[in-house]
Amino acid sequence: MIGLHRAMAVAALLLGAGAALTAVTGRVNRTEDRTTAVALAERIKAGERPHVFDLRSQADYDRFHIPSAERATVADLRVLALPPSAPVVLYGEDGAAPARASALLRARGFRDVAYLGDGLYEWIVRVHEPALAVDATPAERAEFEQLSALSRYFGGQPRVDVPRAKLPAAVATSLLVAAIRRRGC
Repeated sequence: MIGLHRAMAVAALLLGAGAALTAVTGRVNRTEDRTTAVALAERIKAGERPHVFDLRSQADYDRFHIPSAERATVADLRVLALPPSAPVVLYGEDGAAPARASALLRARGFRDVAYLGDGLYEWIVRVHEPALAVDATPAERAEFEQLSALSRYFGGQPRVDVPRAKLPAAVATSLLVAAIRRRGC
């Protein structure tokens, strides 16, 4: 009987901790905080002005960053002086550091926090330099038209008639930024 009471107490403790976490953060599933580069670009183009923070090094930020982004560190976010309702979008090389920073901001009471799950890489390949395969399907061509308009709005360079084998895949962000810099962008 004591074992049953102990098991019920542990279950109650776990459920209570889960409820407390939900009350503090608003959600348990942090993947809901992910956004896409295209969604961010559309928000900016529509006139929304989310506070976009680049969590990469100063040198990486200086080489290339998302338009309107500010350079920030986790320490900066700990003392960020914005209203809790201010929309915030975070990004880095990938989604790991921004996901942790998102949780930090949520713990501080910020309610509208998102991060780019694939980091700056996603901005480069989806917004800055969308590519259309030479053998693209009609659906791919329609999507490319939308991405091309966003790309041109942000000063990017859509690429057409790219061999499918040359379409961007998992490439290091630093290599993409270096290629952009070589072209003079």
